[in-house]
Amino acid sequence: MPKVEHENIDNLNAVLTVTLEKSDYEPKFKTELNKYRKQANMKGFRKGKTPTSVLKKMYGKGVLADVINEMLQKELYDYLTDNDIKILGQPLPSADQEPQDFDLKTLQDYVFKFDLGLAPDFEVQGADENTTFEKMVVEPGEEMIDEDLQAARKRAGERKAVEDNIQDNDMVKLEVAELDSDAPKTDGITSEFSLLIGQNTNEELKEALTEKKQGDKLKIDILNVEEGRDEDYARKYYLNLSEEDAEKAFNNEFEATIAEVTRIAPAEMDQEFFDQTFGEGEVTSEAEARDKIREQIKSFYNSQAEALMSRDIQEKLLELNPMEFPEAFLKRWMQTNNEEVDEETIAKEYDNFEKNLQWSLIRNKLVEQFEIEVNNDDIVEAARRRIRQYFGGQSMPGMEQIVDSTAQRILQDQKQVEQLYEEVLTDRTFEVLIEKVNVEEKPVSLEEFEAAVETAQAANAPAAAEEEE
Repeated sequence: MPKVEHENIDNLNAVLTVTLEKSDYEPKFKTELNKYRKQANMKGFRKGKTPTSVLKKMYGKGVLADVINEMLQKELYDYLTDNDIKILGQPLPSADQEPQDFDLKTLQDYVFKFDLGLAPDFEVQGADENTTFEKMVVEPGEEMIDEDLQAARKRAGERKAVEDNIQDNDMVKLEVAELDSDAPKTDGITSEFSLLIGQNTNEELKEALTEKKQGDKLKIDILNVEEGRDEDYARKYYLNLSEEDAEKAFNNEFEATIAEVTRIAPAEMDQEFFDQTFGEGEVTSEAEARDKIREQIKSFYNSQAEALMSRDIQEKLLELNPMEFPEAFLKRWMQTNNEEVDEETIAKEYDNFEKNLQWSLIRNKLVEQFEIEVNNDDIVEAARRRIRQYFGGQSMPGMEQIVDSTAQRILQDQKQVEQLYEEVLTDRTFEVLIEKVNVEEKPVSLEEFEAAVETAQAANAPAAAEEEE
């Protein structure tokens, strides 16, 4: 029977020595070699009758290596499991491990030594009502509710022609004619196109248009209508030139006539608007609409506030649960798993790696302590939620069918399933933590809240950049 010896170097490092004697592996080796004999169909021998000496010569070393490795891994992990030894990363062959030469002429005993990085033994501190955290609370003002209600009315509104001066978000139809010394060019290019007045509109043109209305004329540079548009775009979308006219030259200066100006007229606050915006029968009056918007705003900021508090909880638990790690072992393990990464990069990334490892151990301890579970339905819903976020979290007709089909494709990718599992497990852990710790609500203005969010995002930016590298 294989023999395993355990030696603690210190409280962070240990060595496991596994001895496989000839009598441990030889029967399995012969069995596996015999399987090759039954399958082998070699020239000069009847099927299943190939001599053992020939099989050993051709397949012996590979078969023996597989048998030894399989037994070695089983003994190694059975020992760790049976003795409840918590390790970091994976066992690594010891630096003084002699290379093994699988000599088939004389089967021998094999000795393998593995270095272990030991996980610290601890109980999580700070995950109870004795630890207090602040949760910011944003109370929506009437002005904020007014803005959201007006925005909803505009989304549900219709564009109508207007005759007053042009404003932001107006749609302007321009009829343009190429100029030659301030006069329409003979046989010059004429065209028409519509332009949405907004942040992409060239600033000089936008300023000029806001002093105009339907029927007015002005000079424009056709290559400077919108920011980020090149000549090819101008040819195709402003001048409506075909591919055959790709080489056609033109002057940049055009006279533009404002043929039409349309503006979104906000929807009336009737039942049709309420049903379209909030769901059929959910709201029947302006007062109820305002209450619903207030709930939506509070829910939105509450989610962000809980995310900020979760970050504070994580930082506090890291502070209250300091740990020692086998640094040399972990750097070796990082190098083994990232052979293309040099020692300088590993040294640079190590502190962040150690912090992530510390949090992972704390989280896993909490999962065990609070018996947190994640099932398949949780992962499916997380996939659906991820897809909805691609659409800005808004519900649109027929969207759920797209969400379901796209989510099913995501769930075919095992790597993405594992990512979703980790996300759900972490979210569930924070949900439980928020219930366990003492939470004090702190009313803040929207400006204070947005400043806190900005600060948190700035603090996370360097870590995100490092991960991307």
